[in-house]
Amino acid sequence: MAKIFTLKKRKDFLRVASGYHVVTHNMVLQATRSLSETDDIWVGYTATKKIGNAVCRNRSKRRLRAVVREILPLHALMHTDYVFIARNSTADCAFDELKKDTVYALKKIHKNFVEDSDSSADLNCDC
Repeated sequence: MAKIFTLKKRKDFLRVASGYHVVTHNMVLQATRSLSETDDIWVGYTATKKIGNAVCRNRSKRRLRAVVREILPLHALMHTDYVFIARNSTADCAFDELKKDTVYALKKIHKNFVEDSDSSADLNCDC
């Protein structure tokens, strides 16, 4: 089972931001291919001042971390880094709704990765 690590450096967040993103009602998920060769999962969490005071931001990030502990080991792609961005409703929505949004966003992101790898395989064809 892959271990979950936390992204901490700004350059890692910027690298992930340049990848794919999916917006749901309760959060935004960004993802890109990992630079690491290990099967570990790297995850970052962000909550801007726009969503509220420190209590609201911390609660939102705590909820995102709890969802990630439950959902990501089952649904994460290997060699992929993720950043979860809290939105205004993250702190107050039902936890089941947040889990459903996470699964939906992960499936949508993974679909982009599969399409991307298919198109790059077509470019490398020696036909």
